[in-house]
Amino acid sequence: MTKQNAISPAANEGRLWNKDFVLNLLVAHLLLAGFFSLFMVVPEFIVSLGGQAWEIGVIIATFGLAGVIVRPLAGKWILKSGPKRVALLGISLFVGSTVLYIPLPSEWWIVPVRMIQGVGLATAPVATSTIVANLAPEARRGEAMSYMGNFISIAQLYAPPLGYALFISYGFEIAFSAAAIFAVGALIILSFLSDRNTRINLPETSVRDSIEVSAPLISKAAIFPTFIFLTYAFTMAPVSTFLPFLVGEKNLPETFEIFGRIFRFNPGLYFTFLSATTMVTTLASGRIADRFGRGAVIVPGLALVAGAMFVLSKVFSPTAFFCAACLHGVGYGLIYPGINSLVIDRVPEKERGSALATLQQAWDVGASGGNFVLGPVTGAFGFASAFVIVGVGAVTGAVGYVAGSRGKRP
Repeated sequence: MTKQNAISPAANEGRLWNKDFVLNLLVAHLLLAGFFSLFMVVPEFIVSLGGQAWEIGVIIATFGLAGVIVRPLAGKWILKSGPKRVALLGISLFVGSTVLYIPLPSEWWIVPVRMIQGVGLATAPVATSTIVANLAPEARRGEAMSYMGNFISIAQLYAPPLGYALFISYGFEIAFSAAAIFAVGALIILSFLSDRNTRINLPETSVRDSIEVSAPLISKAAIFPTFIFLTYAFTMAPVSTFLPFLVGEKNLPETFEIFGRIFRFNPGLYFTFLSATTMVTTLASGRIADRFGRGAVIVPGLALVAGAMFVLSKVFSPTAFFCAACLHGVGYGLIYPGINSLVIDRVPEKERGSALATLQQAWDVGASGGNFVLGPVTGAFGFASAFVIVGVGAVTGAVGYVAGSRGKRP
């Protein structure tokens, strides 16, 4: 009889790299590439349909509403049905909703489409993160999360500028179609993933009825890390929504020069610089978190992200714009493996899905829902004001982590 909550065979043997681990990284990469490619496209699409500055933030924020409701359920679904099936559901919803953008007649019709898309992105990433947690040996958990972060960063390296370039050159239909194609690729690869090896093994059917197997909607142990991560996620609200409009507000030039060559200034390149520096940073940050504690990467990471937001609020040149992106990337490269590992450290194995779902609610509340607040603020005080607000929030998160971790291993 299988022991209750025994982890997967790969984790038991201490191995990290195997077929399922690699395939799962590819699934996460392609899904997030589709999502990231829409960062610069959806705000411009709202404007093209007649949306005003304050409407951009509010409409974008509806993406997170569905996540707040659905994401807590993802942990229960993962424990009951396995992470592969939950990922299949989430990615399928993302594909369908992305295609639905194309025929929309006005900006407010985007709201229900965003909410369906939000359900997909509220479930699939929780499932892929849970697979990493289930497959990774405990001693290499931070390292495993670093690899996941790097595969996601690679997607962010090229997808936002690619989406923006497709929209500028060929129109919104091609940009939305490309995002959907990325996600279809994720679905195809996911079909080759093992369902049995990527889930926590539960008791055999003959004894399962006599043992209560459940996961909480909200993981209490994950609440503190989630509040800390929320202060980072909040910074992504203006970054993923208002960058093209900040560039216009600051009158940044349409071209810039590197090594004597002239390039067109694409706001999506912010994510290229962000992702490149994130990838370099995570080569070391996961191991640092494993050796010196999670706070050794989380606190400096939040401080650097705060600095990036303050630079953006005063940006005056493409060079300053890209320097802010590099600061942001190093900061996130420190935060990502530390905060994910911190959550997994604090919960029993069967609660991993719920704990990661609780953590990822920070994206719904901060990165998406934060625009409910920032949209009207930018309408009244300008786009730069949003970056000041979220920068202060990141500083608060760093201070909050130090205060909340006193007397404990950080």
